[in-house]
Amino acid sequence: MKRKSDRRKEVSVESVLSVIRERGMSVNVKSVMMSLGVPKTERSKIKKILKQLSREGQIEKSGNKFGAAGAFESSNTAAGKVDLKADFGFLLVEGGEDIFLGRRAVAELLPGDEVEIYVKKTRTGSREGTLKRIIKRGDGPFMCRVKMIGTRLYASLVFKETPFIKLKKNDFDLKVNDIVLIEVEETSAGLSGEVISHLDDTDNVEMHKLFILNKRDIRQKMPDDVMQEASKLEITPDALKGRVDLRKDTIITIDPFDAKDFDDAISLYTENGNFMLGVHIADVTHFLKEGTAMDEEAFARSVSTYLPGEVIPMLPEKLSNDMCSLVEGKDRLTFSVFMEIDPEGEVIKYDIKESVIRNSKRFAYEQVEDIIKGRLEIKDRRIKEMVLLMAKLKDVLRAKMLKGGMVDFDLGEPVLVMGDGFKVRDIKRKLGLDSHKLIEYCMIYANVCAADYITAHYPAGMFRIHPRPVEKDITEFNDFAAAMGYTVRIKKPESKEFQAAAEKIKGTEKSIFLERKLLRAMQLAKYSEQNLGHFGLALKKYTHFTSPIRRYADVVVHRLIKNALGTEYMKDTDKAYLKGTAYDISEHEENSEKAENDVFRLYALNFLKEKLGDTLEVIITRITKNGFVVELTQYPVEGFMNFDAMRDDYYIYDESRQMAVGRRTKKIFRLGDKISAIIVKITLETLKMELEIDDEDGI
Repeated sequence: MKRKSDRRKEVSVESVLSVIRERGMSVNVKSVMMSLGVPKTERSKIKKILKQLSREGQIEKSGNKFGAAGAFESSNTAAGKVDLKADFGFLLVEGGEDIFLGRRAVAELLPGDEVEIYVKKTRTGSREGTLKRIIKRGDGPFMCRVKMIGTRLYASLVFKETPFIKLKKNDFDLKVNDIVLIEVEETSAGLSGEVISHLDDTDNVEMHKLFILNKRDIRQKMPDDVMQEASKLEITPDALKGRVDLRKDTIITIDPFDAKDFDDAISLYTENGNFMLGVHIADVTHFLKEGTAMDEEAFARSVSTYLPGEVIPMLPEKLSNDMCSLVEGKDRLTFSVFMEIDPEGEVIKYDIKESVIRNSKRFAYEQVEDIIKGRLEIKDRRIKEMVLLMAKLKDVLRAKMLKGGMVDFDLGEPVLVMGDGFKVRDIKRKLGLDSHKLIEYCMIYANVCAADYITAHYPAGMFRIHPRPVEKDITEFNDFAAAMGYTVRIKKPESKEFQAAAEKIKGTEKSIFLERKLLRAMQLAKYSEQNLGHFGLALKKYTHFTSPIRRYADVVVHRLIKNALGTEYMKDTDKAYLKGTAYDISEHEENSEKAENDVFRLYALNFLKEKLGDTLEVIITRITKNGFVVELTQYPVEGFMNFDAMRDDYYIYDESRQMAVGRRTKKIFRLGDKISAIIVKITLETLKMELEIDDEDGI
């Protein structure tokens, strides 16, 4: 009789693969050990081999089970990029509902990983995934925390314990719990990381900014081949041939005072009692050709990302700030929409042409506002008359859009007042100016014309859609308004209903809360190959045409129109291409907006660290079962006050009446209540601010 040790096999790639092929079904580490007859000391070696074989595609993985190729074919699979949270995540599914990934499924994943998963339905009917394989690792670098395992240094993501990344030798004096920025590579032995930056101060704002940008997949450095392509671009005399020459016309730009990328200009005069409006847009596609490295990079970014004091552009600066920017006094290639608009705001006719302009004057919004209000005099009579005429046109266009059912909000935009070295000096809420609206409505009208042109020439296109609100969100708003003591009620998902609700609550005591709730009841706008209309603007057709320097969707629209005009051939105009492109652009746009919001909050919280321990006035903006969401009245920044920190009583959330009530004292806190609070903790890593009620405020 053979002893047990005689049946022991050597642990190797071949022996492990042989076991799995023999069984042809799911196995785990333990069953492989048993089949090989090896002791527990070989467990780690077998795990490494299984991971290696899985990465190479020689075997398949489902959860903690492995099997021969095809062993899990009975399961539905899906592939895509992962949106990674702390100990869970979601597989982003094009055109469908994202699939939940639990702790085990994301254990070995990094931000931005592309994966293939097995999909199963849960008892509740929702879909959940388990990891099959990692297709491609996400681009780093990644912000990690240093760990010690045995005598070796490892790293793991700051917001997630796994995977463990073995650190290469480096020149940094690392200690456990230090924060590092690392580049990661996949090896046969697992993940290996090289430290490129060491953060010994957890309050290093720039490091946290880098982490946010990498987490949101924001590409920061323009590749060398893209820069080389851009350096060779020039405006040749041939480029002006066949274009409408508008260089002698009075044309102006109106932008933020610190803007460098001017992509839209306006001309305006009257004829036969009608407004003759020209919207002139930088002709980016003249330089940005399909299939080039520059085009691929622009698509990968899809939008410019605007951060406090800086811009991460979609295009190389030679294009965005120079050749395509409609700078004053320079000949620039443009794409123009010419509209004849009657006194009621109706477009009688329009035309779209390639053109060349010379910007007569560059204005900031504040300057135009001062001209309209009579606070600023300018010598050029033609320009002054045109600006005043634009103000009249703005009123006409606004009235027309309101009549159509446009839902109009102006909640104010929080802005950082920046000083030297990206240091925040103040935080304010900035309301829109008439000059903002003036440009906004002109651009909307140009976008509508572009959408109309596309629908007339193609069965599918690139549209900016805003879906109708869903019944659940409408009900939530109605219940919320009732709890606040307002009789406003939305009966059906129509623009005019939302418009009426917005008008009824505007200027009331608690309008800010109701307007925010009404806004949240509406869905997010996105891009689609189908023309599904724009709910918020109450438009049957809409697209983005007017900002090709900073939005790739506008580039696609320009190409579609040029293709229809016959001035430039577009390689692919079919529905499948446009659908996939619209989905990708929407995803990139969402990531960019999240990065902008996160970096804004990072800078704001870093500024407010100087106020730690100070007593400030706050207003309750939202009540949850755990506490209050509050906004500082002096600075438009939100924080959280936990009920557990309120020492005078145990507070219970009354959702039906939107209040919190003390169990013993019966003290009531309502939305809109102003209270004194102390900032007790700010954590830049998690972008959280915690406050407590000042004891002198009655508690």
